[in-house]
Amino acid sequence: MLDAEQKQALAKLPKATLVNFVAEVQGVDKLLDKKIERLLLQSDTPKLIKKLTSNLKGLRRRHAFVEYWKVSEFVTELQYLSDDIMTLYPEQVESCLNLLELFIESSNSSLQRCEDSSEVARVYRSAAQSWLMVASSCYSQEKTTVPVDEQDILSQAWQSRVKTLIDDNDYGFGHIYGTKEALIEGINELLSESEISELINDYKQYYESLFEPDLSADKEAQSLRSSHSHNRANHQEKRKTEVTLVGLVKALSNVAIFEKVYLRIYPKDSMALAQLNELLTFMVDNQAYEIAEQYLSEVWQSRNKREQLQRLDWLSEIQRLKGETQAQIQTLKEAFELHASPQRLKSIMAIASPAEQAKLRKLAYQLVEQQSDIILAVTLLLEIGETKLANQVAVTRHLEFVDIHYETLTRLLKELPDDTYLIRVIIYRSLLSDILDNGRSKAYGHAARYYKKLLPMDFTISRGQAGYNGLASHQQYTAELMQKHGKKYSFWERIED
Repeated sequence: MLDAEQKQALAKLPKATLVNFVAEVQGVDKLLDKKIERLLLQSDTPKLIKKLTSNLKGLRRRHAFVEYWKVSEFVTELQYLSDDIMTLYPEQVESCLNLLELFIESSNSSLQRCEDSSEVARVYRSAAQSWLMVASSCYSQEKTTVPVDEQDILSQAWQSRVKTLIDDNDYGFGHIYGTKEALIEGINELLSESEISELINDYKQYYESLFEPDLSADKEAQSLRSSHSHNRANHQEKRKTEVTLVGLVKALSNVAIFEKVYLRIYPKDSMALAQLNELLTFMVDNQAYEIAEQYLSEVWQSRNKREQLQRLDWLSEIQRLKGETQAQIQTLKEAFELHASPQRLKSIMAIASPAEQAKLRKLAYQLVEQQSDIILAVTLLLEIGETKLANQVAVTRHLEFVDIHYETLTRLLKELPDDTYLIRVIIYRSLLSDILDNGRSKAYGHAARYYKKLLPMDFTISRGQAGYNGLASHQQYTAELMQKHGKKYSFWERIED
C-alpha cells in the first residue's frame, strides 16, 4: 500500500508515463486486468452503466455453488461491483439507485449459493446502507420538483419501493447481516415518521390477514390450506412479517406503538426470554425505565440461576441509568451472592461507600472459603487487595491448577498484579506439566519458555521472608522434573538454547 508521500510523487509524473505503465502491466495478472477494465469504464459513464446492468442481471441468474475456498474471490467480485456502482454517485443519482436495487435483488441467489455466506452478506448489508443514502438524496430532489398536490403520490411510491426491497429479501430475513434488517434499521434516513407509521399499518393489516381463514375457498382448497406444507409456508410468512414489523416499530422509536405491536406478536403470557430481552433493550434504549422494570417484575420468569442473574443485571443497569445508587448496590450484592465473580465485586466496590466496602470484603472472605473454583477464589481475593492471602490460598490448593484449561491460566497470567510471584510459579508449572505429562512434543518450545520464566522469579522468591511458603523450591521442582521427564531430550535442549 502506497503512503501519502508516494502517492504525491506519482501525481507529479506525466500522464503519458502512467498510461504507458498501465499498458505494460495489462495482461500480467487477471485481477489486475479487471481493475484496469474498471478504470477504463469509469471514463465512459453510459458504457459503465450498461456493463454494470448486464453484470448484475447475470449475477442474479447464477446457480453454481460457491465452495468455501472460493468465497473470498466471490466477495472481492461483489465488492468491485458495489464500488463501481457508487462511482456514479452523486452525479448519476437515479442510475446509481437503480443499479443498487439490481445488486440487492441478487442477494437471495448469492447467499444461497455460498458455503460460508457471512462475508457475502456483509457486502450486501453495506449495499443496503448505500441504497438508503442514495435513495434519500434522490427522494429529496424529487420533493423539490413535484407539485404539492402530488406529494402524497410521491410518498406512496417511495413506500412501495421500500416494501419491494424488504419483501424480496427472503434469505436475509433474520440474518445478523441481512440486507432486509439493514434497510429497516436505517429507514429513518429516507422516510418521515408519518411514512414509517403508514408502512407499519400496511404490515399490520397484512399480518392480521395471515390469521384469517379463506371462507371463499372450496373444500379441495381448504384441504390444501390445512396441509403441513401450507402451514409451514404460512408460519414462515408470519415470521418474516413479524421481523419486519418489529424492525419498523423500533425505527419509529415510539414506546407506546412498539409495546402494542410487540405484544400482539409476542403475548406476555407466552413471551420467550429472547423476546423479552429484545423488548427490554428497546425500552432501556428509549429511556422507558419504569415500563422495563414492570416487565422484569411481572413477566420475567427465572427458571435457573443464569436467568436470575440476567434479570438482576437488567435491574442494576436500569437503576444505574436512573441514578438510584443504593438500590443498585443492593441488586449488585444480590447478584454477587448468586455468582461471586470478581467483575461483579468490582462493580459494587466502585460505587459503594467505605463502610459498605468493608462489609463486602467480609462477604468476599466468606465466599472464598466456600468457593470450589480455585481461579474464582484467587481472583476474588485479588479484587479486594488481599494479594498475600491470594498467594497463600493458591499454594494451599496448587494441585487444583493442573485441571484448569490452559487458556484460562494464560489469561489469568496477563491479569495478575505485582507481588503474585507464587501464583505465577504455580501457573507456569501447571502449564509446563500439562505439556510434558501428555507428551505434546510440538509444544515443547512453549514448555521451555515457561521453564525459563521460573528462573528470574526464583531469585525474587528466595530473597523473601516467606520463600516458597511450603511450595517446592525451584531446585526441588527441577529435580522432580528431571526424574519424571529426563528422557524428553528435545525439551531440555530447548532450555539450553
